[in-house]
Amino acid sequence: YNKTHGHSAGKRSPEYMAWGNIKTRCFNPAHDRFEYYGARGITVCDRWLNSFENFLADMGPKPSQRHSIDRIDVNGNYEPGNCRWATAK
Repeated sequence: YNKTHGHSAGKRSPEYMAWGNIKTRCFNPAHDRFEYYGARGITVCDRWLNSFENFLADMGPKPSQRHSIDRIDVNGNYEPGNCRWATAK
């Protein structure tokens, strides 16, 4: 079925890519970074797992190309209270 958020059709938005990447790191054992995420028990909250719309509502737009999704507590899950957009600096 078609979603109406407009972030995944054609060129995927940076926010949509980040959402997809966090799920892949946590749930796909073939991902090259799985050992640092899913294998350690890091997961994605139920609110975000199957809803890009919820992820976007909680995280908002990516502030710049330099920003990426960051977990405040590196041992915590991907969830609203533990994630932010941050730069490497």
